[in-house]
Amino acid sequence: MDETQLKRHNLVFISKQGKDKIWSDISPCYDGESKHLAEEVLQGNVDIPGFMRRNDAENTEGIAIGFVHHKRIDGNRIRIGAFTAADDVVTIMTPYEVLTRRAFAFTTRNRCMQIVRQLYELADVFDLQIGVLGSAALELITGLPYTDENSDIDLIVKPAGYNRLLQFYRAAQACCSDINMDFELDLPNGYGVKLAEIFMETQTVLGKSLEDVSLLNRKDVMQYLKSESLCSCQAE
Repeated sequence: MDETQLKRHNLVFISKQGKDKIWSDISPCYDGESKHLAEEVLQGNVDIPGFMRRNDAENTEGIAIGFVHHKRIDGNRIRIGAFTAADDVVTIMTPYEVLTRRAFAFTTRNRCMQIVRQLYELADVFDLQIGVLGSAALELITGLPYTDENSDIDLIVKPAGYNRLLQFYRAAQACCSDINMDFELDLPNGYGVKLAEIFMETQTVLGKSLEDVSLLNRKDVMQYLKSESLCSCQAE
């Protein structure tokens, strides 16, 4: 396994043996309907990946991951925190790979998924590379109904020219104002920053990585954005 792939938001596919180990460890922590759903995630017929997550536990070995079931109990999804051995990792997929592999095949069964497709096409207009996170990513990968009409859309964006990013952000807000969207700028230093913060006149921005949450100097972050003249392309 490539250690450089151990990055926040990446999806981790675990071997059956690895999932069996996880289920053996965590099953005593669940009961009732929540236990049934947790078992479906780890022992069901659909290969559901886990998300990379920050390890906040002390003296715990293994790679920290989290699983989510597509169904809800009292409006909330079952979220499963677990650890897996590196040897049990089959493959790791980035949020960008989710879209490049699925972008022209996924269904647009609801407003959320329709907008994911629309934003993917809009990013192409501005020559930006984006990836999809959260429920939309899991739906694209598994085919299970993780999203609904009220789902938020979480996207991650590779660094590009400041003006291009700003144009894309404004175009996205203009065309998709009826749904809650969260864009994260994926910095080369391992941190992610809300794209909206990049356009604010602040001295620091909040960065999140797999290791910690930290205030980053705005000037340092801006160095990752190429200096460009105002992009002439316009969203259709």
